[in-house]
Amino acid sequence: MNKIRLLPDYIIDTIAAGEVIERPYSIIKELLENSIDAKAENIDIHVEGGGENKIVIIDDGKGIDENDLNLCVKRHATSKISNNDLSKISTLGFRGEALYAIASVSKLEITSKTSLMSNAFKLLVEENKVLDKKPSKGKNGTSISVENLFKNFPVRKKFLSNKKTENYYIRETIKSIAISHPRISFNYFEDNKLKFVFASKKTISGLKNRVLEIMGQDFYESSLFIEVKKNYCNIKGYISIPTYNKSNWKDTVIVVNNRVIKDRNILGVIKAAYAGLLAGNRFPVLVLDIKIPYEDIDANVHPRKTEISLLERKKINSTLIKVIRETLEKAGLINSGIYEKKLLNTFYTDNKKDNVTKQIIFPNNIKYKFDNEVQSKDIASNNTINDYKDFRLGFAIAQINSMFIISQTKDKVILIDQHAAHERIVLEKLKSSFFNNNIQRQILLMPEIIDIDSDIKLFLDNKKKIGELGIIFDGYGQNSIIVRELPSILGKIKVKELFDDLYLQLEKFDEVNLNSYQIENLLSSIACHNSIRAGRKLNIEEMNNLLRLMEETPNSGQCNHGRPTFVELSIKDIEKLFGRI
Repeated sequence: MNKIRLLPDYIIDTIAAGEVIERPYSIIKELLENSIDAKAENIDIHVEGGGENKIVIIDDGKGIDENDLNLCVKRHATSKISNNDLSKISTLGFRGEALYAIASVSKLEITSKTSLMSNAFKLLVEENKVLDKKPSKGKNGTSISVENLFKNFPVRKKFLSNKKTENYYIRETIKSIAISHPRISFNYFEDNKLKFVFASKKTISGLKNRVLEIMGQDFYESSLFIEVKKNYCNIKGYISIPTYNKSNWKDTVIVVNNRVIKDRNILGVIKAAYAGLLAGNRFPVLVLDIKIPYEDIDANVHPRKTEISLLERKKINSTLIKVIRETLEKAGLINSGIYEKKLLNTFYTDNKKDNVTKQIIFPNNIKYKFDNEVQSKDIASNNTINDYKDFRLGFAIAQINSMFIISQTKDKVILIDQHAAHERIVLEKLKSSFFNNNIQRQILLMPEIIDIDSDIKLFLDNKKKIGELGIIFDGYGQNSIIVRELPSILGKIKVKELFDDLYLQLEKFDEVNLNSYQIENLLSSIACHNSIRAGRKLNIEEMNNLLRLMEETPNSGQCNHGRPTFVELSIKDIEKLFGRI
């Protein structure tokens, strides 16, 4: 075994730099945080070659005094902790590692000027060695240039992705920081081409405008604003409705005390708040701005400062879940406009493929007969039209393929998935009954004996818990059970299929304790068995009854898996399809 020895300084520097500087976007993040801490109002970012060739950050902040230039590139040198107190950190940076780490793995050039200096000064550093310091031209603020990234760190350099991928990471980093600071203007250039401009939003609606600017109109129209104030935290932001969801968390931005963080605990809490509204492999999109007393937070968890510890985490988690759930429940019938756009785009795309309508050829012997006594009649009477405003989903006018209901309001046509809609209605009724300890049960006139193809012990061991869901049964022989009572809302169902589905849910759990996650999964599985099936014909009265139930039921804009239960098309959009406007 080799003897223990002290590592040389350049190896220590490289290892330390690797903790802070992972790839080019890490440098962008650290330098932007320095500019923000320096009270910059305008920041320009220039990137060449995916950041590997060159990165330049220019700001109009307070600048660095010429006497501090040499010191600023030393390890653990900072202006942000004046009283050696880490308990109330109010700045984004505080460790004094960024410039030192960057200088370890690149050629670094800093030009800076404060308002008290007659001219700027330039400092040139490479591999943590100051090569030159001299007067220079420059405006108030700081310009930092980083070149030849990882030239002396080939192990890290070979793991960099291609330029396109690195540029993507950089753009996402800038966007998230821009959301966290809507009062600052950001200009971003890639290979000398301006890619985007985020103008300063120094108004009360600054966050809203920045969200629109970066997240886009689709997200904004598919989101709900939340705000809650407590003595231990203030939370505000935008949460997507369940039908606007993604395959991962990458679009979600969480800002705590103006710092963009990646906190798995908070993401887990958000996912729990959407339980029963999204499929397990889908994720909501949120932009959250959270303010917490500085003494209740520890940002000194990781060198990259993207993880935090919270003193009042349980209270904050509880508040976050509550405000998200209450906001979604109070929102009523809402749906993401992206589905209407997809539908319209399908029409437009199909029209472009073949915009020539084939001629209709009638048989020569066809006879046209018109019955003067039969007149065209609108589905809705004049009284009904006046009542449109009272009903969000309007009135049913037809059913398609025994699967979808068509309804009409004053200015929209709505398509409703009858199975998905009724499944949500049944689930919400079951949940309400369960939490009120009031699940109505129906005694089967003829108890049903079913054979269990899988492990019957899973049912017998959890008999009491399953009974709380309104399902009463006993063991019957070696591999059978006898079912005596079921929730009344289920009506006549195939009991064997119900227990097969229950088994699939139960085997996922290490222990059945009926926590909120398990309740959502189990009741969702049960609800599916009572739902109006696709393929069932409904009359107008039944269709309208379903629409009224949807209007009264929380979260009925999406099914139990987060898919939409209805899609709207405005009359104007339909007129556009036919070229009428």
